[in-house]
Amino acid sequence: MFTPRKLAENYRELVSSIGFYPSLLAITFFIFALITTAIEYAAPIRDFKAFIGIVLVDSEENARTILSTLVGSIISLTVFSFSMVMIVLNNASAGLSPRVLPGLITRKSHQLVLGFYLGSIIYAIIMLINIRGMGNGETGIPALGVLFSLLFGLLSLGFFVFFIHSISRAIQVDNVLNDLFKNTKNEMRDIVTKQQEQPIEQFPDFSGWYHLPSTEEGYFKGVHSDKLCQLCEQHELKIYIAVKQGFFTVKGYPFLKCDKDLSAQEALRNALLSCFIFYVEEYISDHYRYGLTQISEIAVKAMSPGINDPGTAVKAIDMLSILLIQRLDIYDVNYSLKHAKHEPLLYIHEASFDELLHDNFTPIRNYAKSDGYVMVNVLEAFKNILFRSSGNRQATESLFKYLEAIVDDVRGTITNPFDRQRIVEMLEAIKKIDGARGEALIIQFKQ
Repeated sequence: MFTPRKLAENYRELVSSIGFYPSLLAITFFIFALITTAIEYAAPIRDFKAFIGIVLVDSEENARTILSTLVGSIISLTVFSFSMVMIVLNNASAGLSPRVLPGLITRKSHQLVLGFYLGSIIYAIIMLINIRGMGNGETGIPALGVLFSLLFGLLSLGFFVFFIHSISRAIQVDNVLNDLFKNTKNEMRDIVTKQQEQPIEQFPDFSGWYHLPSTEEGYFKGVHSDKLCQLCEQHELKIYIAVKQGFFTVKGYPFLKCDKDLSAQEALRNALLSCFIFYVEEYISDHYRYGLTQISEIAVKAMSPGINDPGTAVKAIDMLSILLIQRLDIYDVNYSLKHAKHEPLLYIHEASFDELLHDNFTPIRNYAKSDGYVMVNVLEAFKNILFRSSGNRQATESLFKYLEAIVDDVRGTITNPFDRQRIVEMLEAIKKIDGARGEALIIQFKQ
């Protein structure tokens, strides 16, 4: 039985496959080839072929030679292109982060190019096997099909040049970071826009709601909000997702809350739980948190001895600071107003500012705490966030609490007087934002 959850998992697995769009294009070219062979010898097409006869082949030998050459050449392009994809994925996993692989695999432009190659091969092969005797000693040459095959071959050369250019850019860390930053920022902006258009003055008290235990184990990645909200509207329910997206759940874990006790309604509980999606991959389109995680992991990878690229780490840190500033505009509880008449039927726990701060800067802090250049830039990033969080007391408290952890680390690991002076100067800049707590950080560092 195909439940919404199973359908979503199968759909995600299908569209994230590197062969999804190539398969669709191959089928499209196959159908087009059948249509071409069906109308090749129709009277109107014969008249059209006579009109453009100067660009059509006129002998069986030339047709076979052209089609055979095209098939062999495009197969070579296809093999080389697939090899390049594998090299890119391997380099991205080794030099960036394994978490960026799903985004590279599902890049539509690369899949469409590979699909065009496969479709051109199939089309040319079908034209090749349709060179046949017509009776009375005549030979049927699919001249129009050969012309299309030539055009597809020329387009394949153009797509090959585009593919090489695109794939070479795809493994450049600056381009990967820029794409992650842009996509993550867009996802956050969409949430901010929706919340500003449909603001909520006060959220319910979820502490008294009833728990719904999970029937699946795995990483919670999403929900079919339309289906879930329809069920909530039908049964007059409200649902609160108590865990953040990406949280690993086990069977029996109470990751949902409901405003009504459903312990005696097993069918309804199962229907509600079937709306939730569990899988392993991390796509920014599912939640902006995954983009932050991937940027943070690229920064950590850049600081590894095998790569040793502090410049990339600093760029990633600056991007994280901008994204965390934008996170200040998002409520700690997200919500969906689909099918709702007055107030939301679905509430979603957002990863808090404090959680994002800890999850994304802790790996950087632990791995780069002995690098004066990187840690000065981390402090500068915190200074910039503090400027924007002045109206958010809770975020400011989280930032200074984390700054204490940073200062505690660099105090014992950075011993060079020049580097220590640069850190003091950055702490002096933070002191201008909050004199008392900034001074406390300086005293802590000098102890």
